[in-house]
Amino acid sequence: MLFDEKLNLLMNITRTSNSLLARNIALDASFISRLRRGVRTPVENAGYIPAMARYFSSICNSDYQKAALFEAIKNSSSIKPHQSENMETLLLNWLLEKTPDHQDSIDDFLKEVAGFHFKKPAPAAEEAAALNVPGLLKDVEIFYGVEGKRTAVLHFLSLVLQNKTPQTLLLYSNEDMSWMSEDPEYFARWTALMFQILKNGNRIKIIHTINRDFNEMLTGIKGWVPIYMTGAIEPYYCPRTRDGIFRRTLFIAPQTAAVTSSSVRDGIENTVNLLFTRQKALLALQSEFHDFLALCRPLMHIFNPLNQGDYLEILAEFEAEKSDTILKTNTLSHITMPTQLMLRRIEGLPHATAEPLLTYQQKKTDRLLALLENHNFTEMLILPELKTILQGKAVMEFSDMPGGTPAYYTPQEYKEHLANVIRMLKTYKNYHVHIINDNQLDGCMVYVKEGVGVLVGKTTPPSVFFAINESNMTAAFWDYINIHFATEKKDKYDPQQTISRLETIAAQL
Repeated sequence: MLFDEKLNLLMNITRTSNSLLARNIALDASFISRLRRGVRTPVENAGYIPAMARYFSSICNSDYQKAALFEAIKNSSSIKPHQSENMETLLLNWLLEKTPDHQDSIDDFLKEVAGFHFKKPAPAAEEAAALNVPGLLKDVEIFYGVEGKRTAVLHFLSLVLQNKTPQTLLLYSNEDMSWMSEDPEYFARWTALMFQILKNGNRIKIIHTINRDFNEMLTGIKGWVPIYMTGAIEPYYCPRTRDGIFRRTLFIAPQTAAVTSSSVRDGIENTVNLLFTRQKALLALQSEFHDFLALCRPLMHIFNPLNQGDYLEILAEFEAEKSDTILKTNTLSHITMPTQLMLRRIEGLPHATAEPLLTYQQKKTDRLLALLENHNFTEMLILPELKTILQGKAVMEFSDMPGGTPAYYTPQEYKEHLANVIRMLKTYKNYHVHIINDNQLDGCMVYVKEGVGVLVGKTTPPSVFFAINESNMTAAFWDYINIHFATEKKDKYDPQQTISRLETIAAQL
């Protein structure tokens, strides 16, 4: 059972209302409501869980209540309740028991990445900008509650649009983000304004809150994926644990305006939201943000053909780390591409583009062979249909990153690359290939090193990849890729069967 199901069961059995529970454990009734609906899930070490266990154990007195609870716990948990067991301890352990995994959140995130396409800005973007231009504002404007926060943020974004000089927006919030996400119409207007702001040359530095529930955090990041794809975002996170009681929002456009608010836990319904335009106030808030930023680390690096940056250096640094590795792609991977094939492809590129590729290629094989000495490298391949290869339509992974134009294998080149994969399977005992027969997450790459980091990419044009080394996200992606794609058990894995299948495809070419 999920936490919301457990809470609903307890409240129904004991006939407890949201307001009654809120009074007894010092929470807002609105937060209880969100917990019951599954909109929120408890953060790790949430202080209200022991209070819930204490409260429900004190009012769960009748035999039928205890019998119903024991049956629910027995059927939904690895915990085996006993009649003699202390009820408070039993309920606490049950409420704290981890729900299985983060698979759905990761799945949704990867689908968002794999399905992305650059599009022309929707006409609604300009329309939304025009509708939200505020009139003359005081140095400080005050807005109340959820609707006030929405209005303040729309005013903030509209003021940024009016300023024709590009600037870097500074964004942070660990408050409950339901004010933005629960109203689809508002979220669409917010997104349209944000795209227009980035189109005008502005950039964003954002500090994400990673001590939220993982699913909530990744769902929030997923909402930013289309904006991340522009390459105009620098995301950070703070590794230090905070108390989770006092919450803060800082949205700052250094040359224009700022929105700020504070709340306790998730009680955003009655917050005061302040919109500042006075320059002295903006300078003070910038100083506060940068003091916080100094404690943070990059959450991820984002690379696409429009914003390549130092992606080859990041890729090389990642591949140099020695750890068990799994790579899931839907095309043959760059790491097993024969050197001579890559060199032939590089010849036609401009010198400035070819030189870093050549440097990377020369060292790539050495890094892989060093890894294979003591660690496993497992590739999970979704191979294209034979006719796709024969028609010269099998795309080379991330090939549009260096030159901006995707490249495709000729049938002979694909055969050459397959031959290298077969050679490696025959030569290196720690190199493994699993051929995946379905097209789950077609067009998406997950490249993860246990305990090191993960690269998540969209391999089809327009390419993009996210380089992440935050430990919780790395662990979640490692579990995800093992559960969803490593379907063959190690003792059942037959490399000779894989070799035979690849040799059959090569022969048909």
